[in-house]
Amino acid sequence: MQSQKDNIAFTPIGVLRTVFDHKFGTPRQGALAPSSRAHFHLAPEWRGMGLFDGLEGFSHAWLLSHFHQNKNTRRAGKVHPPRLEGEAVGILASRSPHRPNSIGLTLARIERVDGDHLELSGVDLIDQTPILDIKPYLAEADRPATFASGWAERLQSAPMLCEFSQEADRDIDGLCGSGQVKDRERFVNLVREVLVLDPRPLAYRRRINERFAIVLGGMDVHARFNDGVFTVVQVAPFPADQ
Repeated sequence: MQSQKDNIAFTPIGVLRTVFDHKFGTPRQGALAPSSRAHFHLAPEWRGMGLFDGLEGFSHAWLLSHFHQNKNTRRAGKVHPPRLEGEAVGILASRSPHRPNSIGLTLARIERVDGDHLELSGVDLIDQTPILDIKPYLAEADRPATFASGWAERLQSAPMLCEFSQEADRDIDGLCGSGQVKDRERFVNLVREVLVLDPRPLAYRRRINERFAIVLGGMDVHARFNDGVFTVVQVAPFPADQ
């Protein structure tokens, strides 16, 4: 029987607004998509209290988050990381979001701090993710002198490439002209960073030249994969009613 002290409850201090509209296409680690941007929206009850005073002197911060769209209720001791192509490891030896508690940990880069406004880059969280806590990164405490990366050290996957078709380039030019894409270079870099991580589920990775789509910053990005290269074939606004 659980005691009363085991019933732990947390209230988010705010939400993170990011360019990742869906779980599919969100990078497995924020540092792998440095062109991503996010804005932290502090909850009203914490505004005007100086929570971020002094944070502007740090380069990075830890984000403790709640995986609010994790609907998995299956209790399992092991998971199958996509990069291991079917091999199982203990869930606590992975970065899977399907954890005993739906809590995430992200190391993000601080781009700007202004009062209650916090702008970040290098994030791996979907839009509207609740944030439970933020802590500054301290190199003297958080960066070990020696380290090992376990099973990840033996992964030797071939590097992926990403290119844009002429049609996709024209689409992006049109979106920039209409103001729907604010920064062309950053958007193109973000698409490339996300695709070369190969976001496709393991079951789909043997399908060659099959069209698929990811949603980034409200844009529907269609691509095909063939012979180690992702080719973006179309970019259009994601329908608002979906």
